[in-house]
Amino acid sequence: MNWKYNILTGMSGSRATRTRTALVGATVAALREDGSFTTEQVAEVAGVSVATVYNRVPEGRDGLLAGALDLALGRLVEVTAEALTVEHLLDEGLDCVLRHLAEGLVGVFDEEALVLRAALARLPESRLLREVYRERQAEAQALNRRFVELGQAAGRIGDGDPDELADTLVVLCQGLNNPILLGSVDRPALVERLVSAMATVLQPAS
Repeated sequence: MNWKYNILTGMSGSRATRTRTALVGATVAALREDGSFTTEQVAEVAGVSVATVYNRVPEGRDGLLAGALDLALGRLVEVTAEALTVEHLLDEGLDCVLRHLAEGLVGVFDEEALVLRAALARLPESRLLREVYRERQAEAQALNRRFVELGQAAGRIGDGDPDELADTLVVLCQGLNNPILLGSVDRPALVERLVSAMATVLQPAS
């Protein structure tokens, strides 16, 4: 099943699409505020009946949560795409590119902390949420791999298997979603240390 088709597009026309978008938006708002949501709460905020929620999102709570997770992860993918360009690498250098990436990701992780916490807690039990997570992770891996390959071709990233380096970067970036980092009064200093660790992995051998 393509969850995006069911939740955000569908075949019922633009009105159905707007309703589903409003329902996911209401879910995100509730999660950002309280870290939880009810179907009744989402329906009220979106201005529809509970029956309409289940009509537009047959997967129910997991469907709403999947939509919220996709929006949060989509923001992370957007940050990655904006930061990891070979143009930025050539103009600004590896450290600067990775700093922009880390700072952007930390900002999203901070703003979406409650959304991600709620969704990731359901990940082991929900196939739908796992599908969303895998799709977005695959996007990040593809972006990282392209950045690594272009950086290697330009001599700005060290030799090594592009897939392995891309996956390493994904794992390091996921590590930014950590309460110790997000709650630290010394966040900039910690981010700088993590950027140095990322650069060590990617930089060419001296």
